[in-house]
Amino acid sequence: MAGSPGRLFSPELEKVSMSLSPDEMSALVGASPFDLDEQIGRAGLIETEIIAWTDPDYPALLKHIQYPPPAIFFRGNIAVASSPAIAIVGSRKCSPSGKYVAEKLAREIAARGFAVVSGLARGIDSAAHRGVLAVGGFTIAVLGCGVDICYPPENKILLGEILKTGAVLSEFPLGTPPLKQNFPLRNRLISGMCLGVVVVEASEGSGALVTAGHALEQGREVFVVPGDTTLTSTIGSNRLLKEGAKPVTEAEDVLDELAPRLAHVPESIPQVEQHPEGFSQEEMMVLKCLSHVPVHVDHVCRQLQREAPVVLSLLLSLELRGMVKQEPGNRFARSTF
Repeated sequence: MAGSPGRLFSPELEKVSMSLSPDEMSALVGASPFDLDEQIGRAGLIETEIIAWTDPDYPALLKHIQYPPPAIFFRGNIAVASSPAIAIVGSRKCSPSGKYVAEKLAREIAARGFAVVSGLARGIDSAAHRGVLAVGGFTIAVLGCGVDICYPPENKILLGEILKTGAVLSEFPLGTPPLKQNFPLRNRLISGMCLGVVVVEASEGSGALVTAGHALEQGREVFVVPGDTTLTSTIGSNRLLKEGAKPVTEAEDVLDELAPRLAHVPESIPQVEQHPEGFSQEEMMVLKCLSHVPVHVDHVCRQLQREAPVVLSLLLSLELRGMVKQEPGNRFARSTF
């Protein structure tokens, strides 16, 4: 295991710790002191690494932020932590358009070989992780709880998919619940391990704005997708644009800015055109009628010239397989590309 006691409490880390005030040390640790032996025992049961600040596997960019965690708890593919990474964050209560844009940007960035980092939260974060997985890329979820806890709980399947090729990490010991005060600390790690942060939608007071603030303090680039001015979920992100953040309408806006700074640009992931398997011709026709913008079932009926009961049955079948999402008022949208 990477995190042996000797590697966690090295002379270099002790030297850093001795120069800090109690408040600063609290920010550095990010959690209450824990029983190292007990944590190592628990980590071994769920294939978790405890990676010390002095360990070669500790994310390089993260070492140089203010108050880096002395250790991180890590599950998944350790190689992903050393990949050039870009964060995509935003509101939990986002618009369908925001989800679509987050997923699209994540797909395109991941296809270019960059890891995409986010926080596994509802809304924009989840869409970003799903976009990466859709193209076989690498994504990292940074948690505000222990890596043995899935939060929000409805993302259990998504978390499992991330762990197949990507990674999940936290500075909080195993068993730490998702307390409200943990997430601002978590957000500094999301920005800290990335070259830049893309904010898709953020309302006033959104955690994504906290992440953007950390990014600026850490010398990272902040990018923002311009949002619909009639939505409360874009008030904060549109304000970032006024304050000088770089606008993003496509992935190239981000990649053209960040890729030239790298000594070695990652290789793109070969893409194979994918067609859904196991779907009937009628189900495929329904999918072609839908986009990320919800439409009423009557619209689909008119497009297909079929009766509502038949169309609703097809939509239900697609919804059960995760292809379609139902919105209030018998409105439907695609949940995947």
